[in-house]
Amino acid sequence: MKSINSINIIKPDDWHVHLREGNMLEAICNHTSRINVRAIVMPNLKLPITTAKQGIEYKQKIIQLTKDPNFIPLLPCYLTESLDLSDFKLALEKKIFIGAKLYPTNATTNSSFGISKIENIYSSLEILSDLHKPLLIHGEKIGKNIDIFDREKFFIDEVLIDIRDRYPNLKIILEHVSSKYGADFINENNNIAGTITPQHLMLTKKDLFFDDSINPHHFCMPVVKEEIDLLALRKYACSGNKKFFLGTDSAPHHIDFKINNFKSKPGIFSAPCSIEIYTNIFDEENKIHNLESFSSLNGPNFYELPINLTSITLVKKKWKVPEYTLFKDIKIKNFMGGEELNWKISQ
Repeated sequence: MKSINSINIIKPDDWHVHLREGNMLEAICNHTSRINVRAIVMPNLKLPITTAKQGIEYKQKIIQLTKDPNFIPLLPCYLTESLDLSDFKLALEKKIFIGAKLYPTNATTNSSFGISKIENIYSSLEILSDLHKPLLIHGEKIGKNIDIFDREKFFIDEVLIDIRDRYPNLKIILEHVSSKYGADFINENNNIAGTITPQHLMLTKKDLFFDDSINPHHFCMPVVKEEIDLLALRKYACSGNKKFFLGTDSAPHHIDFKINNFKSKPGIFSAPCSIEIYTNIFDEENKIHNLESFSSLNGPNFYELPINLTSITLVKKKWKVPEYTLFKDIKIKNFMGGEELNWKISQ
């Protein structure tokens, strides 16, 4: 196959990103807006975003801090078991919320307000289904007898199938799908799609564990898994399959919270080099012609939003990713920080 040295694609969107709040938001928001027209921004702040008023205020704050005036933050409502359903419905109708996010209790960062029993939010799911609004899911089931590597499978088998069967018209996104089992489930079911992160296309548990500790900069939820899972995710992402699209789950933490055991905060910050990493991966798989579908077409088509009108160009050029993102009192380790990538945005 002839070597490709540059590629022009429709400008992408990031369908799963964490921008946080306070100084952290100010430090990182422009890494996402540098390449994306839109981004779905996660609502799991220290005080989760559960009301229309909170949603309006958070989106306004992001817009104020973003240098690109055309950047559009999209926000799902954080589902809780005590949600004000009237406010929730109104916020969906007014497009304050693009949909809703389901976090199982204590599954990841700032998820203590999440869902303990799925039946407690059936009313919320019914509203989503009736209004044709999507449900975004962190798909892990937590339990004393559930291995950390099996959480996605248990969630699918014991929770997601119930949601699918009760609400057959509900659009569902299984975010940061991390296993072959999860990806196969998405592929086989109508109205279900999945986002795939850079780290789940690059890392296995061999990159996470060493001796009696972990590499905290490779620690995320859901955790990276076996090679068979990585290979399956690469196959689905790079194939052009319309049910999978770009969602970085870029999730920054100050370096002081990234320690080499499971008390480390989970999250990998890839925003400074995300599209470049994806391009590397598609090039490695000899599927670079499918990059635009994954990054720029499949997501808006599933969400029923317009395709972006502008484009970006990436060129084959070695460059070194800065090791850290620094801002005021913030210091974040960048994914691939200090390492070389083969593709770069053309300025």
